[in-house]
Order: sequence, then C-alpha cells, then structure tokens
Amino acid sequence: MQCRVCGRTLSDAGEIKLMRCEDCPSDLDEALYERLRGWRMTQAKAVGHPAYVVFTDRTLMAIAEVRPSDEGELARIPGVGARKLEKYGADVLALCAGKEPGIPDSSDAAEDPGPDAAAAEDATAEAPAFDLDDASDLREQSPEEEDEK
Repeated sequence: MQCRVCGRTLSDAGEIKLMRCEDCPSDLDEALYERLRGWRMTQAKAVGHPAYVVFTDRTLMAIAEVRPSDEGELARIPGVGARKLEKYGADVLALCAGKEPGIPDSSDAAEDPGPDAAAAEDATAEAPAFDLDDASDLREQSPEEEDEK
C-alpha cells in the first residue's frame, strides 16, 4: 500500500491503517472524528464490547480523513471489512454526510414508504381494541391466589 499523500510505500501497520505516513500532513475532519467516536461508544455499550472492537481509533481517523461518500470508498479503508461494512456502513456513511445515523433520509421515506409500511398498517387495523374495563383481570395475583386455582 502506498501513502495517499506522498506515494511512499507503507510498511508500518499504523500507517497502513491511516493510508498515509505518520509524518505526512493529516486532513482529519476533527468534528467528524469526534462524532464517530461518540457513535462508536454508543455501539460498543449496546453490545457490551470495548469500543475498539467496533472500530479502532486509527480506523476512525482514516474514515475522518477520507470522508467516504459510498460503501466502495468506505470498504477501501483498512479496518473496514465486509462484516463491519454490513453492520456499521450505513451509520458511518450517514455520519460522514453530516446526518444522524440510523435515521433514513426523509426524502427517501416520502417517495417510497416500502412494503413494511403497508404491513404495519394492516397489523394495526387488525389489532383488537383494548377495553380498560378488562384491565382488572390483568392485575398480578398473590402467590396464595395462584395456589387456590
């Protein structure tokens, strides 16, 4: 792999992850890097893993320097394999585009609500109404009452 700044062949693992020499100037987007770190922490806490399992700091730095706009560009960053691309790619690309991760583009949703929207409407229409008078039947029974049954 060659440095994307000066063209020198990279041999150090850290430099390979960054895709540039340590001495070459960085065009790191600090705000994006901090958003990526916050997002990574949220992801890691959700699954109970250390943050570096989601992405290492160097991978996040490389993402914040390259600012990929599509899956192909993101996949070329060392540390972003097929599994991580599938699992985290959409969120990372949303962050790189200045959007919130996990929130679909409102223009996409307005154009095509998708097949799940119709299914959700059907399920709601078929759901039985809940009568508050029946709520008394839902109270917890004491252990003594259960033994009586």
